[in-house]
This record gives sequence, C-alpha cells and structure tokens, in this order.
Amino acid sequence: MMNKKNLDIVYGIVVLFILGIVIYFSLRNDMGEILRLIKNLSLPFLLISILLFIIYRIIVGLSIYFLVDNSKENISLLKSIQLSFIVVLFNGITPFASGGQPMSIYYLHKERISIPKATNIILQNFIMYQTSLILVGVTTILYNHFYPIFPYNSLMRRLVVLGFLINFGIWLVTFLLAFGKKSITMLLDKIVIFLNKIKLIKDLDKYLKKIEDLSDKFYGSAKNLLNSRGLLFKEICINVIGLLCLYSIPYFLARGFNIENLNLWYIIVSTSYVMIMGSFVPTPGGTGGIEYGFMYFFGYLIKGSVLSALMLVWRFITYYGGMLIGSICLLSYRKKSKI
Repeated sequence: MMNKKNLDIVYGIVVLFILGIVIYFSLRNDMGEILRLIKNLSLPFLLISILLFIIYRIIVGLSIYFLVDNSKENISLLKSIQLSFIVVLFNGITPFASGGQPMSIYYLHKERISIPKATNIILQNFIMYQTSLILVGVTTILYNHFYPIFPYNSLMRRLVVLGFLINFGIWLVTFLLAFGKKSITMLLDKIVIFLNKIKLIKDLDKYLKKIEDLSDKFYGSAKNLLNSRGLLFKEICINVIGLLCLYSIPYFLARGFNIENLNLWYIIVSTSYVMIMGSFVPTPGGTGGIEYGFMYFFGYLIKGSVLSALMLVWRFITYYGGMLIGSICLLSYRKKSKI
C-alpha cells in the first residue's frame, strides 16, 4: 500500500503535469505579449480576485460548519475552512472532481463523527452546493435565452444545457440518498432478503437490524436539516453568494488588465457556463475542457492575447492557488492530528 509520502509525490506530479499542459496551450501563441500583460496586471485588482476566491472557500467551510452543528456534532470553524481547501486539492487531482467528498468524510471521522453521520453531512453539503449551482445556472441560462449573449444554436451552448441536466440528475440522486430514508432502507432490506434466499448470508434478522441501526445514524442529521427550514434557506443563500464571488473573479481580473466597459452580469453568466460545462469533463480539475470553454465564452467579450492572459491568471487563482492552499492545510491538519 502506498504510504503518505509517496502519495504526496504522486499528487505533486499530477498537478505539475496538468500545469504543464495548461501553460503550453496557453502560451504557444504570443508568449511574449501574454507574459507582458500578466507582468503589468494591476496588483489591487489581482488581490481583490484572490480575496474573492478565499471568501468563496470560507463560505464553503461555513456551510460544512453549520451542517455539522445542526447534526449535534462539534467541529471548529477553522477546521471547517481547512477542510474546504483540502476538498479543492483532492477535487483538483481526481477525474470528475470525485476525490473531495471521500476525503471530507475521512477528516470528519477524524473529528470523532461516525462514518454514517459524516457521510450524510457531506451529502447534505453537496446538495446545498448543487441546489445553489442549479439556481444560478437556471438564472443564467434563462437570461441568455431572453437576452442572448452567445449564439442560440452553438454546440457549446448545447453542452452547457447538457452539463446543467447532468448536474440536476446528480442533485436528484444525491437528494434521494441523503433524505429518502424509507425508499433506500426498503431497497437495502430487499437486497439482504434476496442474498439470504440464495444462501450468501445466513442470519437475516441480524443484517436487517444492522441496516436499521445504520439507517437511523445515517438519516438522523438529514431529519434535523429538513426540520430546520431557516438553516436550509441560510445554506442555499450563502452558497449562492459564494458562487457569485467565484463567478465575479474574471471581471476584476479583466479590470486589472485595463479592459473597460465590461458588464459584471455578462461575466457572471459566462463563468457560470464555463463551470457548468466543465463539471462533466473527465479530467482532473476539468483540465482542457474548462480552459477551452473559458476561451470560447469569454471570446465573445474579450479579444486577443489579453484573453489568454486572463484565462491563465484566473485558472491559477481558482485551481492551482486553491490546491496550493489545500496542500498547506492538509500538511497542517496531518501534523496537528498526527494522521
């Protein structure tokens, strides 16, 4: 089994490989001009952009903190924020951003939260995020329908709709897993009964009781959340605010590149399209798909080498910067927890 040191080395290699691909395809044309633009980027606007990303991740940490508290468990706000950045790291190095949730469950368990309850908390957090993503996505898609920014019949626009439908499907399945106690328990009971009939398990009552106990632990926090409408509303609101902070970053970077007369809402719509489409690209961090989507959608608003420079800085802040902070948080967490 790979030890932690070797695992960290593998993560580093993956990140550097992805970084190399992004730099190559971004700088292969007009390298000198792109580097000049980045060098002259306004520092105040760069700092605002970095701050917006940090606020976004703090909001994600707040979401976890509120859900843990609602589940009658304890975790410090600082550790929740650390976990938020650790999620960025593991989402960034795994296909379909699939690594963040298992690691979140692992670290919540290290905070003495049972695996079933930790799993449901992370499912709830994912549902709140997906709900907010869908709400913002519906708003931007409807806006572009009535006030077109991008061509109506373009392939990329259809890919955005496909990405939206995939995200909605994932939201629906996750919602049923997190809150559908009766249906999921009934399904598991039927599976156990079937396995008993074909002699794969012997003590039927023991396994049925085990399912009932796990179900009570798993869905206890879900019941608390459904009964706390104020918390539901707060979770959705803060996640929407977080996404708007994230989606606003290209606007402030563009201002830093002295691009004037940009509409902030157009930037939010464009970034929303990029993120929705990139969510089903099967590469670590959506690499390749997200960069292409950014160049396509923002190409309607920004032209020339400045577009490549903008994409590079934006990607470094929201992807590599997040993973860098996540790596620091991971090392700090391991050192303090001795894991």
